[in-house]
Amino acid sequence: MRRSPVLTGNDSVLAAGDAGEGADSAGEALRRKVVKWPSSPVARCLGILALASCILQGAVASPADLFSRGNQAYESGDYAVAVTLYDSAAAGVSSAELFYNRGNARFKLGEVGRAIADYNRAYVLKPHDKDISHNLAFARQYRPDKSLTLENPLLRMLTGLLRLLDAATARVLSGLFFFLALAALALLLIRGQRLFGWTAIGLSVLFLYCFISATSWGAVTNPAHAVVVQPELTLRSGPGPEYKEIAVVHDGLEVMLRERRPGYVLIQIPGGDGGWVESASVELVFAR
Repeated sequence: MRRSPVLTGNDSVLAAGDAGEGADSAGEALRRKVVKWPSSPVARCLGILALASCILQGAVASPADLFSRGNQAYESGDYAVAVTLYDSAAAGVSSAELFYNRGNARFKLGEVGRAIADYNRAYVLKPHDKDISHNLAFARQYRPDKSLTLENPLLRMLTGLLRLLDAATARVLSGLFFFLALAALALLLIRGQRLFGWTAIGLSVLFLYCFISATSWGAVTNPAHAVVVQPELTLRSGPGPEYKEIAVVHDGLEVMLRERRPGYVLIQIPGGDGGWVESASVELVFAR
């Protein structure tokens, strides 16, 4: 699968209502290029109409084909069309490249919060991909609530060491090493050979590392992990507009969902404070 470009300092976020006016393109060479869409406006319109017709008629299109067409729409500057195509592709597959590209298109549309949600999804699937990490950090720079997300450099380094494995691999290996360590311990008790003792110790260390690694992914992969997707959001003391205002947060802030009520959710923001907001004002990174 091919990717849309990494974001650079020349990329700009569109203000609400300006999505149709286009966006500044990256001024640097791209690390990954996509196939270009036909330059003719007529051909471009015909292509978009054909894609819309296929989707409306329920025509069968593979996720890879939808992904490719989304890339073409992105290259032509049709970011809303690209998001629609990526959404259709995401219904049939979970891919780091897909989430990465959809995040880029959303960022171009000014949807910083939704872009951050997609970059988080891509990051979990490919934690060592430099483009994904770059764009996630880049998008976070556009959040007004920067002071709420300051990170300890030592903690960041420790987290990086623990996340040498992706979440799925860490979970699988922790289970594997656990049972192997038990087997080695059983052989030690049965045969009494020192070799099995050292083997059990080594496997236990590997199990411990993988277990802690899997645990370190908890905050990211937690089903309660969500992102604010409104320009400005008021937190209230109860599930309704009549309740007292507690705080105001902004697009892109990452929060934890703590409780649900009809039409409302209780969220916790970094620092521990929380409040009730409308359900549609946040997007779950990993929906239940």
